[in-house]
Amino acid sequence: MKNKLSILSFSIIAILILVSATNNTQSPCDSPIVGDHSGAPGETNCSGCHSSPVNPNVPDLHFEFENSVTQYQLDSSYLVHIKIKRSGHSKFGFVCSALDTTNTSVGTFSLINVAATRTYTLGGRRYISHSPCGADSQDSAIWTYKWKAPSLNAGKVKIYMSMLVANHNEALTGDTTYTRIIQINPSTIAGINNLTENSFQTKVFPTIFSNSFNIEFNPAFSNQLKSIYLYNINGKCVLKHATKESNYNQEIENDLKAGIYVLKIEYPNKTESIKLIKQ
Repeated sequence: MKNKLSILSFSIIAILILVSATNNTQSPCDSPIVGDHSGAPGETNCSGCHSSPVNPNVPDLHFEFENSVTQYQLDSSYLVHIKIKRSGHSKFGFVCSALDTTNTSVGTFSLINVAATRTYTLGGRRYISHSPCGADSQDSAIWTYKWKAPSLNAGKVKIYMSMLVANHNEALTGDTTYTRIIQINPSTIAGINNLTENSFQTKVFPTIFSNSFNIEFNPAFSNQLKSIYLYNINGKCVLKHATKESNYNQEIENDLKAGIYVLKIEYPNKTESIKLIKQ
């Protein structure tokens, strides 16, 4: 009987030791979920949690659009690459946001590697960051994701990035934070930027249209031939017409995609360009 109790007691102790050892085994995917730490206006960067210097040196760090893109076209997607090397380190993390000039989120992030990155919304802003397992990498880390430009011209867009290189000492000290900003501008075509309606003698309404828009020509040219051209954001002419009428109505075909267009009107001695938006 005593032998049986001894065996039972030994078994229980062995199980407890095994459970204890299992509970103390650290998961390799132990990086915390980060929040609004991209370094954008109104928020902190990785140093907000980690007691770490910010940009203390020039690291082997690349944060860029594929093919060094500097302009975006509406509704187009672009690859963004983040890469850093730091020997002797096995924990890296990042978080990015994309904001317009009013510091409002613009465009959308999408994942390429769902195991290494994640998207989320916090405080009305959209973010992309590493996942818990996406922070584990020896000596270097690489993340790639997609940013899709908005369907309407949002002006200058800045993508903010904050990155942490951690020493993995299970503390918030001894790490290093890096911040970067990429600015990407809307594609300029046919004078689409810096247009002001007050400088035109031609009246076009509505400038944000669904099915049609109207043109009221300058009376001084009411009996002269006016050529009308409509270009999409890629510079392709999608409409061409000529008229001598004082007023003109254009019905838009249903297959014309929503987006920004440039209406060009050629008078006998001048040309005017007006930005229109199809909903």
